[in-house]
Amino acid sequence: LALPQLHHLIPDGELTSIKITRQDPSDPLAISIVGGNETPLVRILIQDIYREGVIARDGRLLPGDMILKVNGIDISNVPHYFAVTTLRQPSQLLRLTVLREQRHRYHSHSHGHTHGAGVQPLGLSHHPMRDDSIHVVLNKSIPDEQLGIKLVRRAEEHGVYIFHLLEGGLAARDGQLCIGDRVLAINGQDLRYGAPEHAALLIQASKQCVHFIVSRQICLPTPDILQEGPWGMDGPPPYSPVDMEQTLLDSCQKPACYEKIVTLTKEPYDSLGMTVAGGMSSRGWDLPIYVTNVDPDGVVGQEGSIHKGDILLNVNGMDLTGVTRGEAVANLKNTSSPVVLKVLEMRPPEDGQQECTLPPCLTPSPTDSTKSPLPNDDYSPLWVSWLQLPRHLYCCKDIVLRRNTSGSLGFSIVGGQEEVNCNQSFFIRSIVEGTPAYNDGRIRCGDILLEVNGKSTWGMTHSALVRLLKELRGRITLTIVSWPGSLL
Repeated sequence: LALPQLHHLIPDGELTSIKITRQDPSDPLAISIVGGNETPLVRILIQDIYREGVIARDGRLLPGDMILKVNGIDISNVPHYFAVTTLRQPSQLLRLTVLREQRHRYHSHSHGHTHGAGVQPLGLSHHPMRDDSIHVVLNKSIPDEQLGIKLVRRAEEHGVYIFHLLEGGLAARDGQLCIGDRVLAINGQDLRYGAPEHAALLIQASKQCVHFIVSRQICLPTPDILQEGPWGMDGPPPYSPVDMEQTLLDSCQKPACYEKIVTLTKEPYDSLGMTVAGGMSSRGWDLPIYVTNVDPDGVVGQEGSIHKGDILLNVNGMDLTGVTRGEAVANLKNTSSPVVLKVLEMRPPEDGQQECTLPPCLTPSPTDSTKSPLPNDDYSPLWVSWLQLPRHLYCCKDIVLRRNTSGSLGFSIVGGQEEVNCNQSFFIRSIVEGTPAYNDGRIRCGDILLEVNGKSTWGMTHSALVRLLKELRGRITLTIVSWPGSLL
């Protein structure tokens, strides 16, 4: 079956609560995330959604959506590793509160930190009623089994509503659908303005399982989620002093990694006893070579200085930066004793949460056909681990966009040197559909903008970079470094 494309069911600029049921509470979400309050992004953003995963099968979320709350836990202003841990908690019913930035002001909005893109994170308003959007799957035991649902229209209201659940019927036994629910979609077919007759045909046509997306109004005794007003559009979102002190890529905190030389003695046919990943064109990413596993009984494990997550820079005088994984493995195998390795030791895991065990081999969803996770026997560092790397290990890419009119390039940025008097890198926060940046396809949430037309952005204020981007015309070259988000 084609995956449902139900992105339109999440409105722009509004807090939306969605519920997703997992058959196995530990099923991976198959998304990657970026952000966290130790970076200028502050919020947790979806970078990629991978095909056949829980989120892709649900069909409502998109790359760029913010995740603000997970099963009642507020992650709108938390460190990255805390968000990863929270999203990894097993649960059969997963409730996410999400925000998709408002995009329809793109043509009319002429100022703000999006340099004309008009991507508006609206004030998060509160209502006494909230619509919960819920995904329910009913499995038929035989193709002709009746669900026991009566669907009706309502006077002066669009769509299809559940009027009655037959006692003892499949839907009533399942217990997830309720009388009064509005049916938004069945098996990926939009029914927001549909008819009960159309819904009945879709149910009858399903031989095995019927996927419902329903909307349910829930009365809120108190405001939900974020107690905050709109943030100003003339600058980045507000940061607390604590956020700024924790920022990784700034001049107020030195990167927490250091180089070391490790000398190993081995017999001619001995293996080093470690596995590596990364390298150039590593499933769409350009990464350094890093250690994914160390055999405790092997040469490397016995010596004890090299650990999972360390980055290999050089072996016996041969450079391991800017090479493919295959080239690195060949160089590591063709070594004779003594083996001298130059290694970059990464910052130790924070509360043991700095590593990601990858979900089973997943292929990218149609929203992104170029990136996919590494094989499932590999470890992958958290996204924030990559941010510690020194600049000379960045594998940068130049992206050329063209603009001959006053239209937007189509992305919003956060970061820069502001009143806190602290340099920060500039991060891409969102990309607007239908713009040069979106159409190029290589820019993503969490990317770091290093140079514009060869001019470094380091040390620039936020307002100065916004002004520069607004004024440029013709061929515009953006130098960007892109790191894989943390996999869930």
